[in-house]
Amino acid sequence: MSEDEESTGSGLSVSLGLWQDRPAREALATARLADELGYDELWLGEMATYDVFAPATAVAGGTERIPLTVGPLAVTVRDPATIAMGAASVRALTGRRVTVALGTSSTVVVEEWHGRSRARAGVAFAESARQTRELLDGARSDGHGSMVRSRGYRLRLPAPGGSGLTVAAFGPAAIRTAARYADRLVLNPVSVETAGS
Repeated sequence: MSEDEESTGSGLSVSLGLWQDRPAREALATARLADELGYDELWLGEMATYDVFAPATAVAGGTERIPLTVGPLAVTVRDPATIAMGAASVRALTGRRVTVALGTSSTVVVEEWHGRSRARAGVAFAESARQTRELLDGARSDGHGSMVRSRGYRLRLPAPGGSGLTVAAFGPAAIRTAARYADRLVLNPVSVETAGS
């Protein structure tokens, strides 16, 4: 199935579990099975094992057609240029449709593991979503933002483009960011009132 054809599959996605008490390579077997069973999308996250763009490339090489979503990627750990560059790299090396999901991650991952601050994570989230969206669409980064700044960068590889950005939302500010910059929204456990706002 080409990336432009409408999906005729189940409408379901598979998210690879990268459990710390299981062999990391099991995720590749799960990806092959998801592809064989006709699932419409495969989500690849990152935590304590692989850098997400490496298994995305490996998965594309070991499967036939399943589109890939990398993330949610922590916006206070990865900057928009490296996110867009990673997605464009996987797309260029594999020919597979690649989309990106952004999130804010946890205090443990951001502050303890990576030594970064989660202060003003909502601002960083909105600024990263805007700048990542622009880069995924092939624009040059414009540099403004109080928490996230990139000026003058443009992908040298073809931009991944259309339907390329998903936002993983934890609350009203993230939902507003998704409405403004994202192609899709993934709601983490939130109340009915928050989901409706």
